[in-house]
Amino acid sequence: MSNPNGQDIPEAPDTPETWGAASQGYADKVAPVMMGSFMSEFVDRLAVHSTSKVLEVGAGSGILTEVLALRGHSVLATDFAPKMIEVLRKRMQAAGLGNVTCEVMDGQNLKVDDNSFDAVASSFAVMFFPDRVKGFSEFCRVLRSDGRAMVSGWAGPDRFQAFGLFLEAMKTGFPDMPPPPTPPPVLSLADPTDFKVQMEAGGFRDVEVGFVTRDLQVPGFSEMWEMLTVGAPPVQMLFNRVGPAGRDKLHDTLAKIVEERYGSGPIVISNTATCGTGTAP
Repeated sequence: MSNPNGQDIPEAPDTPETWGAASQGYADKVAPVMMGSFMSEFVDRLAVHSTSKVLEVGAGSGILTEVLALRGHSVLATDFAPKMIEVLRKRMQAAGLGNVTCEVMDGQNLKVDDNSFDAVASSFAVMFFPDRVKGFSEFCRVLRSDGRAMVSGWAGPDRFQAFGLFLEAMKTGFPDMPPPPTPPPVLSLADPTDFKVQMEAGGFRDVEVGFVTRDLQVPGFSEMWEMLTVGAPPVQMLFNRVGPAGRDKLHDTLAKIVEERYGSGPIVISNTATCGTGTAP
């Protein structure tokens, strides 16, 4: 498959190449805006000592990494996209955080020794794993006995309003387009009961899954559009599919929905994450 410029387009949206291509947009327009306000609560729920050795999986551009490092943890931050690791490494160097090491690594096949970390943290990444139970079993393997893990995902579209608005625009603008998989990967950890079952199947005990909600205010529609599209490979693949005219149609459809619901000023939406914690045997 090729785009209009003749460049090859990967068929799968969640690959090191697609996330690498989106890395700067994700770092600038998505992670700090949509996800940053959740990080302190996630680290609180990890509930480990400040000197703990922490493995972060799917670190992305480093919004969770920075909070972990600032609290004194020694962090090995990993991501499967080399370009994302480049962005992350530059951010940690600019922040002067010498207690962070950044490495390219697949979260379902971790290249670290058994029983070598006090904690594992993963924010909005495991939901994209093809085999989440395999990922959880890897987390369990690398943890010391009684080590802690914290993993987050997104709740359903009724509680993750940013995604819900985008889905509504898709259904309105393209009523004949086949719906996404059920659930789409971004919502694969939306159900707390199923989330708990998956962590337990990976070997964790004392698993607890709860919700964390944060209100998000963006100045206007243009900022919301960037947040939802610039750093999201699945959305970029959608744009490749529908072409420039389809992209414009989706933009205008979403703009109309947002204006009708929120007016032309600042937009305040509520986003809810699922947050699972568990203990290694």
